[in-house]
Amino acid sequence: MDPILSALSIAVSRLSTEQRFLAIRQRMAAALLQNPDAPQAWEPLPQDLVESALPGGIRSCWIFRLRAHGTFGAERHPNSHQRSVALSGLATFEVLEGDSWVAKPISGDAADPLQDSWISIPPSQWHRIQVGPTDFESCSFHTAPADELLEETPVGNDLKVTHKRLYQSDLRLL
Repeated sequence: MDPILSALSIAVSRLSTEQRFLAIRQRMAAALLQNPDAPQAWEPLPQDLVESALPGGIRSCWIFRLRAHGTFGAERHPNSHQRSVALSGLATFEVLEGDSWVAKPISGDAADPLQDSWISIPPSQWHRIQVGPTDFESCSFHTAPADELLEETPVGNDLKVTHKRLYQSDLRLL
C-alpha cells in the first residue's frame, strides 16, 4: 500500500468540509448537466484551498466529474505520481503492467475506503478508465504542479507513439 494514501485520506476529509471545495464539486456536476455531450468536466483546485492539507511532495490536486458509462482511453503522466480517490460513483481504472491491463475498481461508497477508494499510479504508467452506471467524481493528487503536469496519450492504438501536452492547457471545465 502506498504510504501517502493515509495522509491524503486525511486531507480529503478536511477538504470535504470546505465550502469552496463543495462549490467546485457542484460546478462540475452542473457543467455535465448543462452540456449533455461532454464526457467530463475537470479543473485544478486552487492552491490556497489545498496546500495546508496536503502531505509533502503533493504539488497539485484536481477535481473530476466523469459521465456515467464513459470510457476514457489510455494516458500517462511522465512527470508525476498520480493518486486518485473516488468521491462518488464507481469506476474501474486499468493500469498497464507489462503487456496486460490490470483492473482496479474504486468506489466512493467503499466499505474499506483506504483500500477500495484509492488508486496509486506511478509516473509514466499507462492507465485508462471505465465509469460505472452513475457519474463518477474523484480527486487526483499529483507530484507535479498544475501548470507543469504533462499528459501523454497514444497516437491511434500505438502506445509507443504519443502526443504530449500540458494537462492544464485543455481545461475541461465546460
